[in-house]
Amino acid sequence: MMTVELYLKENIDEQLTLKPCLKKDNFPIFIRNSYNFYEMKILETECILIEAIDEMPDIDQIQKHIQQIKSLTNRQIVLFYKDITRHRRKSLIKNRIPFVIEDGQMYLPFLGLDLKKTTEYGKEEVNRFTTPAQIAYIYFLYHKEEVINTTDFAKKLGFNTMTASRALNDLYYANLITYEIGGKTGRSKEYRRIADPDYFIRGREYLKTPVKRIIYTKTRPLSALTAGMEALAELSMINPPDHPIVAIDRNNLNKEQIEVVKNKDIIKDKKLVEVELWDYNPRLFSDKDHVDKLSLYASLKEETDERVEQALEEILRGEPWYTD
Repeated sequence: MMTVELYLKENIDEQLTLKPCLKKDNFPIFIRNSYNFYEMKILETECILIEAIDEMPDIDQIQKHIQQIKSLTNRQIVLFYKDITRHRRKSLIKNRIPFVIEDGQMYLPFLGLDLKKTTEYGKEEVNRFTTPAQIAYIYFLYHKEEVINTTDFAKKLGFNTMTASRALNDLYYANLITYEIGGKTGRSKEYRRIADPDYFIRGREYLKTPVKRIIYTKTRPLSALTAGMEALAELSMINPPDHPIVAIDRNNLNKEQIEVVKNKDIIKDKKLVEVELWDYNPRLFSDKDHVDKLSLYASLKEETDERVEQALEEILRGEPWYTD
């Protein structure tokens, strides 16, 4: 419920309220035993949000239950799903049954709202990782035995719950992670990755370069890590570049207030520090002086030089998750 409340507040109504429904004694016993009930006020409209305790019944039963609850409360009734099949979602919309889904989809016709993801989740539709999904992928790569729920995952990586949920969904629909229902409540999704080497083989096709932009500076940022061809040279037998190459994310670069050199002649003549600005913090997955191997691979995998390809294979070959 925290996930749904956060999403609705961020995207629909900052004044939204959502709390357990205490007045349910007048509901028929079979309905009380079938659902959890929450009072929700959204855009000044009072609703009852209902969540099936076990499995949600079929459409005909849902319609009957909604009519009964609506007649007793005189409020709009909204179904809550943690996840949903496309068939069930189409059936709900066809029958104009309001719903919200934990991952951010919703259909609230009484408010004139029909918000669904711009990209329907499905393994055939995943072409490139989003940045949060790539971070999630790398995290699971280096934490082979990790079993974790969305809330704990969000805390570990500094995501909000919605971002964490979307990243995990991306990996799930790419067949890279699985889940079981468990946890303290017995209703939490506990995620874990698939086995090696399939995890790397399937995931590498979705990897994108973490490098968003390249700038040049006279001094090396203190929090930067060796990256690019310099890092590859440190880890393999390939020749090093004639200038330093490092990686840093924009937030850490701004903290250091490093002067950026834009004069191309100075850059060439002085062999300045080449700084890769990454879309995530390179230190997230490295406790060494260079970036982690998988991120390095992602930043260089589009290189067409055979020597670079061979060097990348060389540095990855010793990893338990790698196979060529």
